[in-house]
Amino acid sequence: MPTWKLHFKSGPSDVYRALSTPGGRSRYWADAPESDGTISFSFPDGSTTQARIEEAVPDRRYRFTWYDDRVLTFILTPDDAGGTDLTVVGQDGPHLSDDVSILLRLKAWVDFGVDLRNHDGTRSTGYLDS
Repeated sequence: MPTWKLHFKSGPSDVYRALSTPGGRSRYWADAPESDGTISFSFPDGSTTQARIEEAVPDRRYRFTWYDDRVLTFILTPDDAGGTDLTVVGQDGPHLSDDVSILLRLKAWVDFGVDLRNHDGTRSTGYLDS
C-alpha cells in the first residue's frame, strides 16, 4: 500500500475541513456533496463516483472507500508549530497518480488559498490539473 506524507503550515482543523466537507472538497478537488455517509463526486470530465465514509474523527482521521473498494485513509497529526503532518494511506491501482495530484492540490488550497485545477473542460481526461 502506498503511503504519502505532506506537511501543512495550517492546523489540523483546516486540513480536516478541506477533506471532510463538501465546501472544502469543492475548492481543490470536485463537487462532492454528501448524504447519509455517502459522498457523491462529480468531476470536470463528467465522470462521477460515490464514496462511503468509513471513519470521521474531527481533526485526526478521515477514511472513505471508493472506486472498486479502494480505501483512502487520512491521518492528521499536529506539529509543535501549529501545523499538520498528514499521512495518507492508499492502495495500488490505476488511480495512483490521481491520488498524488489530489494531495498536491489539497496542500496548495489549504496552505496558500490557490486552486491548481485548470478549469478547462477540454483538458480534463489525462491531465493532472483537472
